[in-house]
Amino acid sequence: MTDFPRAFSDVRFDDSLIACITTVAERGVPMLALGQTVFWDELLKSMIVEAARQHAPDLKLIAGAHDTDYFSKLPEPTVSNGGFSLQPRDDLRTSQMWAAVAETSALLGTEYPVTRAELRAAGIPLRRLARKHPDGPEEFYREATMAWGWRGVANHSVGRTVACDIGARVIAPTVKALMEWAIGRSKDVLVGDSLQEAADRLLAAIKDRIDRCGSGDEEATLTDLYVCLLRGFYAMLLGELPEQVEVTASTEMFLFGPQTWDRPMFDVVDIFLDPETRPTASEAYDSVMGHTGIYRLEQFGEGAIPFDMVICGRGRGTIRVMGNHAVFDMPEGPVETNWQTPITDRRTLMQAAMHAFGCDDMRLVGKAVVLPTMLSREFTMVLLENASVYLPQTHRFMRLIRRAGIDLELNPLVRLHFETYDAMAAADATLHLPEHLAPFFGRRRITTGEFAREWRSAVARARATCEALREARSPEEILETLADAGEDVEDLTETYDEIARRRRASGSEIGELCERSQALWVEIKQILRAANAAHEAPPEERLQQLREEREAIIERALGLANSPDHLRLQERYHDTVLRIQQRKLEVMAAAHRTIGLEMSNYRPPWWWFLAVDPSGRWLRRLAETATMRFEPFGMMV
Repeated sequence: MTDFPRAFSDVRFDDSLIACITTVAERGVPMLALGQTVFWDELLKSMIVEAARQHAPDLKLIAGAHDTDYFSKLPEPTVSNGGFSLQPRDDLRTSQMWAAVAETSALLGTEYPVTRAELRAAGIPLRRLARKHPDGPEEFYREATMAWGWRGVANHSVGRTVACDIGARVIAPTVKALMEWAIGRSKDVLVGDSLQEAADRLLAAIKDRIDRCGSGDEEATLTDLYVCLLRGFYAMLLGELPEQVEVTASTEMFLFGPQTWDRPMFDVVDIFLDPETRPTASEAYDSVMGHTGIYRLEQFGEGAIPFDMVICGRGRGTIRVMGNHAVFDMPEGPVETNWQTPITDRRTLMQAAMHAFGCDDMRLVGKAVVLPTMLSREFTMVLLENASVYLPQTHRFMRLIRRAGIDLELNPLVRLHFETYDAMAAADATLHLPEHLAPFFGRRRITTGEFAREWRSAVARARATCEALREARSPEEILETLADAGEDVEDLTETYDEIARRRRASGSEIGELCERSQALWVEIKQILRAANAAHEAPPEERLQQLREEREAIIERALGLANSPDHLRLQERYHDTVLRIQQRKLEVMAAAHRTIGLEMSNYRPPWWWFLAVDPSGRWLRRLAETATMRFEPFGMMV
């Protein structure tokens, strides 16, 4: 693990980052880097340690594995009753899979799928195209919407499993397979034997660390695995594990028992239990849940508060409190107790929970919106830009309770901001771009310096292509837009023009007959109306003549329309139009995946930097250009 350079050593950090860490150090508040996976962007926060060495030696960074959250699970049941698998992200089968505990993306990949809603809004006939797919509709939607270069580990066991209950030996092989897939896919992007060999060395180092961390005690859990990996990966990036870094897990942080119940992080629990503040806090919580997809408290059942009890080995469940009665909705079923007094604060909640479970090995964890408020009572949370999608709701919740007179003092967050692809200019490598990126960069092979200069323009071209295709509806408009975007559609255009011309020619006589039939129908109606207005009998002989002529015309038109030649032309025309729509879909999907570079620019997996540039120059430039800002709770975002 020491074969990699100390990329952060002697970096000259941005003034904004120095100002933030020195301010936090002066306050005497530890910084907290709490993450659910060790294979994504979490380890990039290690640059803060080097900055602290230079400018704030008293600053402490707590690196934590968030192991009290649920392990990923497919949204639909599977036939398997156990085991794990690597899953892509698409907008059908895995669109709702929560996979943050074990996920990563290959170089230049992103976790965001192309959505069916975006494609439908562009007028693409998804159902018709899906019916034509040789492997069926499900495979069509998977290919059309799948995020490029992302995989997450899914748990196939029945029920929802908390991460701390996953055995290290059980999960380690799949975690290794995740990194084998990710670095293997990244090697498709890396050009040159030296980078291929460097990627292999990186993979060997990571796999070796997983083996050493996951092959010990049979009782070891994913918690033990990730804590061990955090120590190893921090040492890989920093050269050693400094004294300023404490590696822990949320199972330790959220311990809720006789020795810990009075910690400041549990202060927020009181406002949801105290009869004077509970209605206000609950109303504020429910108010910010609108349109988020998260349950309001009443949907969890009577007396629910926005906290879960975690008992490793028994799972995680919502807490409900009604007077002196407490219910913990665990996977095994409700665990209930009646306490001696009304449960109006965290101490009596702790006592009631100990009575209910018969132990004090409990963790009290806030649901998504209140979790940051718990942590920020004791720590300064470090988040990357765009991390934690529920924070806007947390800010709004804090504004509402403060407006109602509930004072909960929190340490502000700090946001660490990267420009990943701009920093790539410091590397000296050649990339073989994935197929979806190449059209928007204008070539398949590109140097890292060129990528750094051009990626924003490529994203702009991709966005313009999406907008133009969204407006193009007729086959002619689609083909013209595709050609303007640089797509080779000459053969498809010639095919369409030829079949459309023949179809028009074949249909011209049918059209003329239909027009003559309509004219005769109008003449018949006029004769009938005139006779009716004059109160006279209609001229039956003339009407019969017109009707017979019209019937003959209709018969002739139907004969032409149903002729084998015309039907073959119609079929070829509609097949060609579907081919045009398929090309539109493919280009739109490629454009959306290219736009996804904006997301990975802010939150890249840490190991990308060692795979592309083993010298550490890219990672060093990232650290030199990283900025940091405070984000006080309650601000408008």
